[in-house]
Amino acid sequence: MRWTVWLSAVSLPFSYGITILLARVSPEAIGTYGLLSVYIAVVLGLFYLGGDPVAIKYIPELDPRQRISFLSSYFLIICLATLPWLAIAAIWPHKLHYLLGQNASPSFQLLILCLAPLSILASLVGAGLKGMLEIGWAQVMARLITLGSFLVYAILFFAWPGLLARSYTLVIWGTYLGLCALSTALGLWRLLPLSGWQGSWRSLRFFLPAGFWHYTLSLQQLSALGFFTQRLDAVLVLNFGNLAVLGEYVALITLAETIRLISRFFVDTLLPSLTNMIAARNLAAASDVFAIHMRILFLANTASTCGLILLARPITALLGARYASLSPLVILLALFVGLSTPSSVGGTLLSSIGKQQRGVWVALGQVGLYVGFFLFLWPRWQLLGAVLAYGLAWVVSNFLLLVVGRLSSPFPFSVTRDYFVFTLIACFAAEGARLKPLGIASGLLAWAGALGLFLILAQYRIAECRRLIQCFSPFSINSSSAKLFA
Repeated sequence: MRWTVWLSAVSLPFSYGITILLARVSPEAIGTYGLLSVYIAVVLGLFYLGGDPVAIKYIPELDPRQRISFLSSYFLIICLATLPWLAIAAIWPHKLHYLLGQNASPSFQLLILCLAPLSILASLVGAGLKGMLEIGWAQVMARLITLGSFLVYAILFFAWPGLLARSYTLVIWGTYLGLCALSTALGLWRLLPLSGWQGSWRSLRFFLPAGFWHYTLSLQQLSALGFFTQRLDAVLVLNFGNLAVLGEYVALITLAETIRLISRFFVDTLLPSLTNMIAARNLAAASDVFAIHMRILFLANTASTCGLILLARPITALLGARYASLSPLVILLALFVGLSTPSSVGGTLLSSIGKQQRGVWVALGQVGLYVGFFLFLWPRWQLLGAVLAYGLAWVVSNFLLLVVGRLSSPFPFSVTRDYFVFTLIACFAAEGARLKPLGIASGLLAWAGALGLFLILAQYRIAECRRLIQCFSPFSINSSSAKLFA
């Protein structure tokens, strides 16, 4: 977890930097960057059969000599499953603009779809490393793309701004695909020796573990629905509005998604930790792992949610003058995302115990709820309607997901107190920021007060806070995390 937190913390300013640079180029440029996220969601949600949890679940259960054969066989199946999608795209390439906009030709959009296995392989290699608890290397792979993209955009923005303004489509797509290939090569360099690879292809065989198809196909239902729950909003805004409106919406979502991103720093290790404990049939340890993760998650989520709410005005100003009016929407969206984030661990819990299919109905309900809200609210309030539809659908569905996870869990847990305290403080912060927009100094002071109040009401003791600091300090000994709640 320490690796995840520090590598992610280092990369976070660069993620913000990408948004700021492209927003200052033009709304169309940041809109195109939003379309890249739609593309990634399509590839990883529809093409990537089962997604990362498949490798994360099975890698700990396999003999090291079977791991490369399993990952190779799994990747072959994914590529074969991708062919029907590519055939449909090749038959109707002119329909791709509904997903990827109209700023690129159909032939270019078809080409990047054909390169989808590259994105899938990068994600699969990262999942394999996570399954072996090589979390640091998996994080290096992911952060390489963020850091590299920022460097490319920054160099072009300051040295050749005209080139970036004219050719932002080619720059954005080319940068992502090139860094994706580099990240994959780095991950394979680490993964192959750990899996007993002897450098001979003759050692490979087609191998799938028992229960693979049932687990993978049930996960694929959720993965496909994940595309609609995560990126249908961008598709609808693009088609009901235009690329410039999508650019404003992407700026809003990018800022609010920082809350989920920061929380993911702390829970990214939850699934591999649970799968390893459950594979060892140690439910007591799994319960401890879950409790520790949730305790850390609520603290991090409170800090990021209240920070974005109370500093919405100065943060939005970084995007440029044309986005200044969006700060009230940033406050509202940050509140919704913050309220929904802790309960999303219900899906992680279901995946760890092989009962992820129980979340399918929740995801279907979320999609239906969002579409209904959007179609009702968009004609009336445009971007405000889109924000309300997105936020309400996420809050309701993630709460239900946590309830399903709680009822399905083989070990007991309760997060009611921490959740109630966080909700109370976040709502008060949002109302205060709405009534009186704050500057940097007053916002930081209010943020410190909100965080301190949460620590008191949620009963974080001084000794516990000290152990948390020791756990995440880059200078701490490795055993500190084991003693975290001793």
